[in-house]
Amino acid sequence: MEANDFDPVAKSYDRLARLVFGKSIMRAQKYFLNHTPDHANVLILGGGTGWLLKELLLIKPDVNVCYIEASLKMLSMAKEKVKGNRQVQFIHGTENDIPSSARFECVITNFYLDLFPDEIQEQVILKIKKTISPDAKWIAVDFVEQAWWHSVLLKLMYFFFRTTCNIESNKLPHWNEALQTSGAIKKESKLFYGKFIEATVYQ
Repeated sequence: MEANDFDPVAKSYDRLARLVFGKSIMRAQKYFLNHTPDHANVLILGGGTGWLLKELLLIKPDVNVCYIEASLKMLSMAKEKVKGNRQVQFIHGTENDIPSSARFECVITNFYLDLFPDEIQEQVILKIKKTISPDAKWIAVDFVEQAWWHSVLLKLMYFFFRTTCNIESNKLPHWNEALQTSGAIKKESKLFYGKFIEATVYQ
């Protein structure tokens, strides 16, 4: 199995997320979508099954999207959700497959940076930053560890996803700190689900 391969859980991923977190994950990912600039070229990394893509196109119908997903099954599900829409370029891959000539005014990485251990987090972020404009918005939603039960739930989740999806990390990396070290400035943030999920806007 390849690293970070979510094919085994593709069909049940959204249902599983709702079972554990209710509507909190969806609310967190939608919270800052309206910060996407009008007419922007948008990069979505690890977009999953495509429900967020559909939501983005509803509130920002004039954007163009490069949608990159490592799971072929999830990519297929995303294509079905926006079938016939010519504003979206679908790519099977990771940050390594971002078109080299592309320049984006907005990037969305929801529950993507938590896949990579701290030692390679900087490399991942730098690869993404090379393809975005200097004043681009970076919308990131991910877990944060602030309470004892966060630690317990994180251990269970990382065990499950390492076993089923071969994710690279085995614990929550310091993704906020890594973004700030890269020069990104946090403009806004909002906490969800008992301060376990943080939605952020960086620039």
